[in-house]
Amino acid sequence: MFQAVLRERSKILEQLDDLLIQSSRGSGVIATISGSTAVGKTTLFHALTERATSAGAMVLSVVSSPDERHVPYSALAQLMHSINAHSPGGEAPHGGAASTARRGRPTGLTIVPTPPQTADDPLTVARQTHRIVAQLSARRPVLIAVDDIQHTDPETLSCLRYLAQRLSQLPLALVFTHGISVDEPPPPVLHDLLYRTSARHFHLEPFSPLGIRELVASRLPALPSNRMILEIHRLSGGNPLLAEGLIEEYRQQAAAEAAAEPAPAEDEGLDAWPVREEELSTGPVFHQAILAYLHRLGPRAIRLAQCLALLDEEATPVLLSRLSGIDTELLKRYTRLFDGIGALDGSRLRQAGVRQAVIGEMPHDRVTHLRYRAARLLYDNGAPPQSVAVHLIGIGPLYEEWVLPVLRAAAAQSLEDGALPQAIRYLELARECSADETQRLSVKSQYAYGQWQLNPADSALHFLGLKDSILEGKLTGDEAWWIAEGMLFHLSFDEAVDVVDHLNDSDEETATALHSTRMLMVSEVPGVLDRLSRPLLATTAPATSHSELRARHALALVLERGADEYAIALADQVFQGTSDRPTSKLSGLPKALLALCYADRIDAADKWYELLAADAGNSDAPGWRAQGECVGALIALRRGRLADAVRRAETAYARLSGPKWNVSSALALAILIEAHTARGDHAAAASYLVPEPPPALFLTRAGLHYLYARGRHHLATGNTYLALTDFQECGLLMRRWNIDTPALAPWRLGEAEAWLRLGEKERAARLVEEQLARPDTGLTRSRGMALHALALTQATAKQLPVLREAFRLLEGCGARYEAAAVLADLSRAYQRLGDKRARPTARRAWRLAKACQAESLCQSLLPTSAPQKVAARGSGGSREGDRAGQDGFDGLSESERRVAVLATQGYANREIAEKLFITVSTVEQHLTRVYRKLGVRNREQLLQSAPAVSYESA
Repeated sequence: MFQAVLRERSKILEQLDDLLIQSSRGSGVIATISGSTAVGKTTLFHALTERATSAGAMVLSVVSSPDERHVPYSALAQLMHSINAHSPGGEAPHGGAASTARRGRPTGLTIVPTPPQTADDPLTVARQTHRIVAQLSARRPVLIAVDDIQHTDPETLSCLRYLAQRLSQLPLALVFTHGISVDEPPPPVLHDLLYRTSARHFHLEPFSPLGIRELVASRLPALPSNRMILEIHRLSGGNPLLAEGLIEEYRQQAAAEAAAEPAPAEDEGLDAWPVREEELSTGPVFHQAILAYLHRLGPRAIRLAQCLALLDEEATPVLLSRLSGIDTELLKRYTRLFDGIGALDGSRLRQAGVRQAVIGEMPHDRVTHLRYRAARLLYDNGAPPQSVAVHLIGIGPLYEEWVLPVLRAAAAQSLEDGALPQAIRYLELARECSADETQRLSVKSQYAYGQWQLNPADSALHFLGLKDSILEGKLTGDEAWWIAEGMLFHLSFDEAVDVVDHLNDSDEETATALHSTRMLMVSEVPGVLDRLSRPLLATTAPATSHSELRARHALALVLERGADEYAIALADQVFQGTSDRPTSKLSGLPKALLALCYADRIDAADKWYELLAADAGNSDAPGWRAQGECVGALIALRRGRLADAVRRAETAYARLSGPKWNVSSALALAILIEAHTARGDHAAAASYLVPEPPPALFLTRAGLHYLYARGRHHLATGNTYLALTDFQECGLLMRRWNIDTPALAPWRLGEAEAWLRLGEKERAARLVEEQLARPDTGLTRSRGMALHALALTQATAKQLPVLREAFRLLEGCGARYEAAAVLADLSRAYQRLGDKRARPTARRAWRLAKACQAESLCQSLLPTSAPQKVAARGSGGSREGDRAGQDGFDGLSESERRVAVLATQGYANREIAEKLFITVSTVEQHLTRVYRKLGVRNREQLLQSAPAVSYESA
């Protein structure tokens, strides 16, 4: 079983063999084998005794135990029994000297080897032991081997020292294994015995990588990779006991992999043993090996390991000493032992599995008591609340004064860090530890906030359950305002109005909370403001206000004023310092993104969303992440990335929808309806219209999105009058609430399109002109859409410049779907006028619509729908014409051709630069050279000269 161990220790074993030969020639020897715990001393000890027995020596073995360290002559009694075992009749009876005499004594002995008594004179016992050993060694060599001599009782050590002093003329070898005695200093007699001038000392070091390799080879049918062997060596620290555990872990993992794969062919033999190249994962076998190692070190080592496991990252020498009751010097010695096997990472146990195994074998009462002491020590030493609270969780309710503040502070920090499940556990225990109703209500408010972050869809009851407590004055301040906002989120407007009316006073301490709630209502639920018994006074947000308040203020300003520069600056301020962002600041990000989106700063909103979405993956805050995903869907919709819009909105809706409607799930639903409608998937859009929306929805900003999206669906499916009703209702509410911005919902354009379908061009024109007559608030996308609508109310000859200007604006702000729709109508205008630009414009519109995955728009632009004279113009009506166009592209350099191809596919210069990872200036330079080489003057002529076999192939 331990052949690899023997090869690793072969040199030492050969030297020990030489000493046995020397002793057999009449010259006694002493040898000690030392080393740390479980390093292989006993294995070498057994190998030596087996060799000595094979050589004909009488081997007298003693195994010392810490339990018998203080029992006089306990080890010597083992020695005497070993001597009796060598008698012709076997071991002598245990009835004393007389009984032994009747049965006979070992051959050649004149003295009966009986265990001494405690009262016997030590010198007499030592002399008698010497005489017995001398008589035995006169017949054949004798080896007295004592394992773990550091645990041998002092009385036996005195006898062994007496023998060692008289070895010179005896064929006697004394071999001792000596471990590290950490718990208590060894008796002086042991030092005298071990460190005699004639003694030979052998120290066993942990296994080298080569030794681990040999051990692995003896245990597995085939060697794993060198990397895996080095990993076993690293994790075990070269300790054979731990290495055995790791090898067994590897064997089980490899066997499981082999069982899941086809059996190897017979000629593959052992080489078919699977080799894992990743890091070896440790499991229960290795963890039990660690526990076995700790138990060999003794009870203090176990106690220290338990304290290390409980304190974890908070472990310091002072805390460990106080918690374990082990003095600092002894602690250092144990720490060196733990560190020697790689069990420590600084001052903590390296592996979570080991920590769990150490704690798992402790009795429950012991764990509870130790956790309480750890929590109190950490608290008294000023440790962070979370470090203290993690121990309180394992204890249960405590009614000591210091416990509740610690749990609440730990919960607040966990909410800040995004560790929501842990925060919820802290708050649940805090509720049990609350001594009075005021404390319990405050904790329940914090708990409702945590539940909203963890599972927003199902958190409504947590808010509603605190309404009466607020109205009775038992829950006040910022906590009460947050409960009101939670009710608003879940469309519980009657209850929210009661609470807000109750809280609406001039208390300076809650002025910031009042202003924040007002900003929320203006931007999220503007229809509820009219229901308040008295209005919320407008105040100014201080420069030092929380990012959530600044984001709400920015959103409210944009809804009222359009692309207000101050509002945009406020939103940008919220985004600053996005790295290491606590969860509390995540709350402002969706609203800041919405502010940019409603300001038609779609590119900026998209850039910030991508950065924040990558960062949000590190946060476990489903509520904020779902809201961010919902806004990301709106951004994707307005960028023309319809598939992304659907995917993000579906993700958000799945997280936000529940038994009750809420403002965020309604927004996700509206985006799904509008995106599916734009894609031409009207069945999918209709499926999201099946649930009946509650009337309260139409008091919210999300309700405006819902009305507009439903109107677009009705319009696309031929229900023009229903569409008209939705657009008109949307406009009525937006005007009433003073948030009549087309960037929110361009209801006038929707209504105008409906009137056009009904043949009412003049009514449509008045709506569009009304939209264009409104003050220019910097809404580029909205103006481009309005110009598009205006063109459709004009005669064909007047449409061209208006449509081209609309396309320029929409292309410039990244609204690709709307830009594709403008190109589609421009191509139709060209077609009606018989203009040769109809086909390339349609082709460009088709490619742009295809990139948006707007299938309905693509179908309306298929080449087969164009007259033959237009279609033939670009292609020459033959393969030769196509080939000629391609040959013209072949005259360009590779870089120029890539830019030209993308340009003919409808991409703007900025998008070409992003795709090719070059600057916009470089794109412009390439296009200049392309125009010159192809003999064209602009992009439109380039489109006409491009190959046109079909839109898809191009």
